Amino acid sequence: MKNIIFTILFGILALILLESFGTVSLGKIDGTEPGFTGSPGDSLRNCTACHGGNSYKVKDWITSTIPASGYIPGNTYTIKAKNTALGHNRFGFLVSPQKLNGDLLGTLAISDTVKTKLVGNSKYVTYRAASVSSIDSMVWTFNWIAPAAGTGDVVFYGAFNSNQDGHKGGDVTQLSLLRVKESGTVSISNLSNNQILVSTYPNPASAFLNVSITVPQKSNIVIKLVNLAGEVVYQATDIDSFGLVNKQIETSQLANGVYLIQTQIADKLMTNKVLIFN
Repeated sequence: MKNIIFTILFGILALILLESFGTVSLGKIDGTEPGFTGSPGDSLRNCTACHGGNSYKVKDWITSTIPASGYIPGNTYTIKAKNTALGHNRFGFLVSPQKLNGDLLGTLAISDTVKTKLVGNSKYVTYRAASVSSIDSMVWTFNWIAPAAGTGDVVFYGAFNSNQDGHKGGDVTQLSLLRVKESGTVSISNLSNNQILVSTYPNPASAFLNVSITVPQKSNIVIKLVNLAGEVVYQATDIDSFGLVNKQIETSQLANGVYLIQTQIADKLMTNKVLIFN
């Protein structure tokens, strides 16, 4: 009888200890699982899938040595990821440069094997155990080899998580991104045979999306922003337009996701994809 009671008590104690260890938020001490950067290719999944709570958008947490003029195909650049949360002492991150469909753009390369590593068939870079603990912030660096010529814009998507002493309930998840263009290219553009130029920027768009159209002769122009359900969420018409036409679309009230910009110019219809990421 005493053995049975002892076994039960021991089991209860073990469950309590396991539950205590289960409160460790950064459960993956040596890196996190791939597929949670918050990108469209990751189905907008991020750290909250495991850690709970809400995610918040932040700017400039991913920076690079890529010049404003754009990356040169084949060149290697340094990428920096910084996670900041005052009063927190445990930090993690996951970053990946992707197309809208999730394909990897360029090549990730580890420059600091102590603090970072690659996961998901080298599609993602994440933290190592040696870089979890810090005070108020943590910085990681890695390399990126630019993709082939003609790739165009590249977006680095990043998800960051931090907490105090590893206890759930105080987790903070932040999402940040870095968009870079290819040197010598026009960002997200489409040039047709009759020299009609349509550019949409920024992409991803936050708060506002700009549509710039250059037409060589007077034309009727219809611009539509359409979600993937086929619903038109914005439409504008310009009659007998000529030269440069600019439209700014407010996107702050739109749901995050992929949209289509449909530009009808005379008898020609051009379609660009754009990501809304508020």
